[in-house]
Amino acid sequence: MGEKKMSHLPVLFGYHASNLGNSHVPLSLCRHWHNSDRDVSLTVPSADTALGYSWLKPAMSGLAKKFVYRLANPAIPRRIAERHFLKTEKQSPYVYLWAGLSLEIFEEFERRGTTIIIERINCHRHSAQRILQQASEHWNIPVTTAITDKAIEEENRKLDIVDAVFCPSPMVRKSMLENNVDERKLLSTSYGWSPERFPSREKESPNSSRPIFLFAGTICLRKGIPLLLEAWKRADLNAELLLCGSIAPEIQEHYPSLESTKNVRHVSYTRDIGQLYRKTDVFVFPSLEEGGPMVTYEAMAHGIPPLVTAMGGGAIVENTKNGTILPDMDIDAWAQAMTLMVENPDRRREIGNLAQQRSKQFTWQQVAEQRARLLEEHYTGIWKTKEAL
Repeated sequence: MGEKKMSHLPVLFGYHASNLGNSHVPLSLCRHWHNSDRDVSLTVPSADTALGYSWLKPAMSGLAKKFVYRLANPAIPRRIAERHFLKTEKQSPYVYLWAGLSLEIFEEFERRGTTIIIERINCHRHSAQRILQQASEHWNIPVTTAITDKAIEEENRKLDIVDAVFCPSPMVRKSMLENNVDERKLLSTSYGWSPERFPSREKESPNSSRPIFLFAGTICLRKGIPLLLEAWKRADLNAELLLCGSIAPEIQEHYPSLESTKNVRHVSYTRDIGQLYRKTDVFVFPSLEEGGPMVTYEAMAHGIPPLVTAMGGGAIVENTKNGTILPDMDIDAWAQAMTLMVENPDRRREIGNLAQQRSKQFTWQQVAEQRARLLEEHYTGIWKTKEAL
């Protein structure tokens, strides 16, 4: 009897793998799948040298990598990774494709009869276009990176081609249904967080003289920053609002100095966001359009009560239980919710404890297992031994 071989799931991510930002998600999923003896590989254009996983397959390294990135064209590394993936995975019965890849690679695997699984890191672009346009008109702030009709047409073509769509939040799933994506393709899941990234999260943080509210992410219209700033002004609290992230052009133009607003502080970037979470009393995330905001999961893991929109809550926040879900255009509702958090520290701590308990269901290990079971339920041949088929 020959050695048993598992069916293999190849994954393609079209950007450099650093384990920061979006690349943290496929790296986390693949690591846990590999550790659970599920055969997986992750192809990327390039990767940090510290990421020496046997299942991670950079299409470039060394001098070739340096030369390509000097060209400063972000499409070239992705194309190189796509060509490499098409060559190495031409016999694969399944592929798992991530956002930002070309329509051509979808069509090529469709021609080969491959089962195509995709990741939706955000809502359907048609829904996102509508949401951003409404926000632009409401706040009188132009959208600087508008979603084109051509991009929507391409997305619809991809969604017609694919066999399964991972939806990392209820709002992503809703946006797919709004745009007539076949419900049978939709796999409801979540994003998660890594306990190993935050080894000090259980430490008691020193009490600050006044509560600290934290926003983490790009400071832009899409993330609801105009609403947050206006609500903060209206609440006029004896508290501090800490905005952590890069500032988008539309916010720079309409809010020339964020720190000119009372009790607002800006930090452009930190590699150790854990030290900010440990100092934070309330997490605020009024995002208008999201996939599954990892910052919400991470904040809750630190015992921080979240004030979020439905988009900002991902799949983790349960309204009035372990967080508060608020409207995405109501300044008064946000001002009142922030005021209640300042005035009732006992309630704040109670919700924070419940948030931390909830987060324990959303470690990447658990999320990866839930996703693996979804795939195994839908595709009986995936990750099964060839002898069992």
